[in-house]
Amino acid sequence: MNLVDVLVLLAIVLVGWVFWQHRQQSESADRHARYYCKQQQLQFLDVRRDKTRWSFKGRQPGWRATFKMGFSSDGETRYEGNLELHNQQLIGVDLPAFREPTVH
Repeated sequence: MNLVDVLVLLAIVLVGWVFWQHRQQSESADRHARYYCKQQQLQFLDVRRDKTRWSFKGRQPGWRATFKMGFSSDGETRYEGNLELHNQQLIGVDLPAFREPTVH
């Protein structure tokens, strides 16, 4: 095994680790979005990754990602808000103005 083989193996391991981290973060975003919609009495539609970058939160390094969350307040109109996560921790939720859900 020479240096090139070691570097190729290291690159494969690194790509696998990044993929695994992104999958865990996407699953966390889905859980956070569903929970948030339930708390706000909104209909959860979907969530997708929009942007990802490496950053530090205080001294903690990690992946900071923005996710687009689709939701509806009346069952007819689709709205899109943003979820921001650092690793699996929810940093913030930003929603556009939407019609308040009616309580029956």
